[in-house]
Amino acid sequence: MGLLNITGTVTAHGQSQFDNHLTIYAYLEITEPSGRRIQIDKVAVCNDTAALLQLGSAGEFFLDKMFVYGRRFHCQLWGIKAESMAVFDRHNLRKTAMIHHILLGMLLLPIGGLGAFWLLPGLANLLTMISGSVNRGRLFYGSNPAEVRRLQQQQAVRI
Repeated sequence: MGLLNITGTVTAHGQSQFDNHLTIYAYLEITEPSGRRIQIDKVAVCNDTAALLQLGSAGEFFLDKMFVYGRRFHCQLWGIKAESMAVFDRHNLRKTAMIHHILLGMLLLPIGGLGAFWLLPGLANLLTMISGSVNRGRLFYGSNPAEVRRLQQQQAVRI
């Protein structure tokens, strides 16, 4: 469980369910330049990255694979680097799921320990975030300051 990036072209996507905040695809299929196809199941795509995600889109795709107990998604597509555009999603669904699990787990813990099913995954997510092993900025931007400035200039300005 953690962050990964895949370079390739979006060749297929499954049916989707959407609302004003995100779209959940049954699957996304990305074909690497070597021809290997990678299928990612139950992917949440927030509106920032959904604007750049289309069939035939080529670039580097950044995913956060997480254990989300009782949720409709298993991964979040949180960043895309295309030829002339870069999108770094401002929504971190890992944090949202972590807070949801911890609160629900604490509420349900007195009921026969039922809350442990939510509390333990929430605490595991908290530990991975504190340890820095899921640092999205470091993976997306890298350590070169010139590359960081270039990528930030390619992103949309929020008003």
